[in-house]
Amino acid sequence: MSLEEDYLFVYDALKDALRFSAPTNNEVIPLIDLTLLDEAASDNALLLLNQKAHRHQVAAICVYPQHLKKISSSIVAQPFSLPQDAEGKKVKLATVVNFPEGDQSTQHVLTAVDNILSTNLADEIDYVFPHQFYLEGEQKEALKQCQQTHQLCKQAGITFKVILETGALPSLAFIYQLSMAVIGEGCDFLKTSTGKIAQGATFSAAFAILKAIKDSKATCGLKVSGGIKKPEQALTYMALAKQMFDREPDKSWFRIGASSLLDELIN
Repeated sequence: MSLEEDYLFVYDALKDALRFSAPTNNEVIPLIDLTLLDEAASDNALLLLNQKAHRHQVAAICVYPQHLKKISSSIVAQPFSLPQDAEGKKVKLATVVNFPEGDQSTQHVLTAVDNILSTNLADEIDYVFPHQFYLEGEQKEALKQCQQTHQLCKQAGITFKVILETGALPSLAFIYQLSMAVIGEGCDFLKTSTGKIAQGATFSAAFAILKAIKDSKATCGLKVSGGIKKPEQALTYMALAKQMFDREPDKSWFRIGASSLLDELIN
């Protein structure tokens, strides 16, 4: 069975499954990486983001590196806004590297990671894989950059998410093969998209990544992002993950990156 045929088979099975049982809105919220990737974000916008994230206990807050300090300082200033979740852990702080184009030199990327680590503020890093270099034939160099970045994060105990930018990739087979290659170099999550190009997450791309994770038998999660604004979209991606792995999605291996989805879920 080809990858496309496998996808259609899973898609048809999922449609049937969703008719009988679908995740609830309350099951979506703990999986959200609440995102504000705006370099011009105001202090007030960051404060409100932080308050909302902790009030509703999302998985993580994702902002630019220069905004980590503001988020962190607002946490210290407002300890009452930090109810702990069932596992006794606070909302994680995530940031981005090589973002959004994925075109920075390896030295620039590693220096950026070192700078983030030196602040001791971030729990997670979302790194844009150099997909253009990879597409242009520089596969070894692109994968080496990814591996070196992962090693820095691993040594520091930082969760490492690799953004593939699936909307820029030519086919399902390519997404699957690249996912397998990146898993081989090491990562904690594969992520679909930056949300900064026209094509964000798609159901077929998420399937290809999940198939690679399953086939590799790796301990690796999926983060879907880019254009996920409605609860129905989130619920369908969650159902896909459950269908393929036969277990309920949780934040240790499944995330949804979104800026406005939480508002839709709570209003």
